[in-house]
Amino acid sequence: MKKRRLIALAAAAVMAASSLTGCGGSQTSSTTAAGSTAETAAASSNAVSPDAKSTDQTLGGGIAVGSSDGEAVKGGTLVVSMPSSPRTLDPKAYSTMYENHIMYNVLDTLFVWDKDYKEVIPSLATDYTVSDDGLTYTINLRDDVYFQKGKFQDGRKMTADDVVYSLERSKEESTTDRICRDFFDYCEAASPTQVVIHMKSVAGPFISQLAGIGNAILPKEEVEGWGEDFGSHIVGTGAFTLEEIVTDEKVTLKKNENYWGTEPNVDGIEFRIISDSNQAINAVQTGEVDIAMYLQGEAIKRAQDADLLLQAPSSAVTYVRFNMQNGPTANADVRKALTMAVDIDSMVAGIYQYGEGTRAYQPLPVYSFAYDTAYNDLVPSYDPEGAKKLLAEAGYPDGFTMSLYIGSTTYREKMAQMLQYYWSQIGVTLDIKSSAMADWSAAVVDSWQSDVVNSYGVSWNSDPDPYGFLGKFFSSQTLHASSNAGGYNDPEMDELLNEGFGSTDTAKRAESYKKVIEKVMNEYTGIYYAYECRNWAVSPKVHDAVLRADNQMLVATPFNNIWVEK
Repeated sequence: MKKRRLIALAAAAVMAASSLTGCGGSQTSSTTAAGSTAETAAASSNAVSPDAKSTDQTLGGGIAVGSSDGEAVKGGTLVVSMPSSPRTLDPKAYSTMYENHIMYNVLDTLFVWDKDYKEVIPSLATDYTVSDDGLTYTINLRDDVYFQKGKFQDGRKMTADDVVYSLERSKEESTTDRICRDFFDYCEAASPTQVVIHMKSVAGPFISQLAGIGNAILPKEEVEGWGEDFGSHIVGTGAFTLEEIVTDEKVTLKKNENYWGTEPNVDGIEFRIISDSNQAINAVQTGEVDIAMYLQGEAIKRAQDADLLLQAPSSAVTYVRFNMQNGPTANADVRKALTMAVDIDSMVAGIYQYGEGTRAYQPLPVYSFAYDTAYNDLVPSYDPEGAKKLLAEAGYPDGFTMSLYIGSTTYREKMAQMLQYYWSQIGVTLDIKSSAMADWSAAVVDSWQSDVVNSYGVSWNSDPDPYGFLGKFFSSQTLHASSNAGGYNDPEMDELLNEGFGSTDTAKRAESYKKVIEKVMNEYTGIYYAYECRNWAVSPKVHDAVLRADNQMLVATPFNNIWVEK
């Protein structure tokens, strides 16, 4: 066997920082208000302010760090605002980033991403080896890890049996593939501190997949004892325990006194639900909230002017996907016409008036090793007259009515309003369905089976491996997940995805994934229009906050430990 370095398959992080020029400091101004018409927004100009003020420190790879001055103070509760409540905290069934923030502080995984989001480092694991044929992983575990006390066990020691149970559960029960299930065969406990994982075939990103919270290590007694209610009573080995969930109001965590890692500086975390960004900024300025996540629109400028802004490029792709199975958008020419009808550059400028987003073209982030700018040219140019003609040739000379499902955020609503305008110019009436993210997720799952739901919009975040985007978007294995709510189902695509996935050779994987990109873009599966920034408002009282490209709320980790001044 040979020892493998714990390195993620990612391109140079500096590529992301240089490509996402709308993030990380420069601000733009525009007279277009969030509620104005799409026509006005599309015509607005974005003038960059060279002397814009910002206190964020952005590092290569989309990392921003807050102040770490002074001697750490113990105690207190870190209050964090986010715009939506979690739907479930069960690793097998979660579907939004809002759930992630809570889960990553309560639960642990075998590996985690490092501060720069470039390398996978040990967490519950200490190290691993992989056989020369890539089919057997031997993972050694820490021997000082205990579960939090729960209703069905009293804080017992974690063993390899728990790892086997958790990974097998992820494979068999997750609503989407979080563990390379087509490649993962089975695992076994070789000893209380060693797990052996057997693969059916080689899976390039397997170790990085184990850093995902969907593969958190859980105690079987709690999972089976709570049954379907486990998602409201999660128990793990993390730095904090789940204390209370008040729907649409708050989620409260308490410091785990028996945590195996570095003791958290704060005694607890309160995730407070504040849907409006401006209200969240107000709460930071009055001292009610310490960190406001997911800032949008004018709130970003307010945070910057108040020296509160922490901003970093994102690891997410923002897009609108079409129903590939039913309704008018099952026709590729209709999808192409809808794409041609949109001035995407103007739409992006109108949505992100404060420099908090930049133009995208592909269903892949720019820092991915499979990203190739050559495929940007596959996006058809803005041509409303050509779109009308193509729509008529497809059998819809008078247009049609379609639905667009979005989360009720400023960016999605502005995007929907602009699409509503653009598509009205070719005779298509857009019915906008806006809801909280948890309701959005429930609405779009399996929506490809409906001839009414024709499209949906969202920002999708994943780790740096391209499979986290392309595999989730286009594999037949994800037909019943929100990531593939468009119903993409093609055996040829599955073969390409498996080819790219089933190798540890980065160059070979990149070639396979480039074929995937070319295929889906020539099929006009959606409009992949933006890379959004991560935007937080951070109180000056908060120290050692890290804003990473994946937007995780990192409170007590191997590389940071937030503390709050009294």
